[in-house]
Amino acid sequence: MTVVLIHLAIWFIVGIMNAAEIIEEIARLPEDEKGKVVEFVRHLPNAETIAAINEPLEGLPRYHNMSEVRNAVKDLVRDA
Repeated sequence: MTVVLIHLAIWFIVGIMNAAEIIEEIARLPEDEKGKVVEFVRHLPNAETIAAINEPLEGLPRYHNMSEVRNAVKDLVRDA
């Protein structure tokens, strides 16, 4: 299954196959392999997750140890 997905992804990226052709290829797989494809796709991050990963991190506090984290949380609770 992994090899099939890798080949399909490469073919899609380089333009050998379009999405409809890839779906047709997946439809031809045995049922257990289709299940593996579904499980793989379920674990792919969505656009919102990818956007959050790529958000700029400048200006956010940095903590070097748990003591600093605890103190920051205490400050937040105290100031709330």
